Amino acid sequence: MIVISSDHDPGEKTRLQLPTMKENDTHCIDFSYLLYSKNGANPGTLNILVRVNKGPLANPIWNVTGSTGKDWLRAELAVSTFWPNEYQAD
Repeated sequence: MIVISSDHDPGEKTRLQLPTMKENDTHCIDFSYLLYSKNGANPGTLNILVRVNKGPLANPIWNVTGSTGKDWLRAELAVSTFWPNEYQAD
């Protein structure tokens, strides 16, 4: 999924929600990201949140704010849960 923020108004959000994970295991969330603005404006913030047991609030586990330069960067996050818990990454 690629979201080009220049096509959106300031304050707009895009959301990608992963399927609920129920296994008693550690899962890896592996993704590439680039936050850059040609005109020097702040491109915003990228947050990774985890919601446990379908709770109303998700907890932040990773974020980056502002320009990261013109090159794509890679992130790998390990997320664990123990039975009978389940979690979902947003």
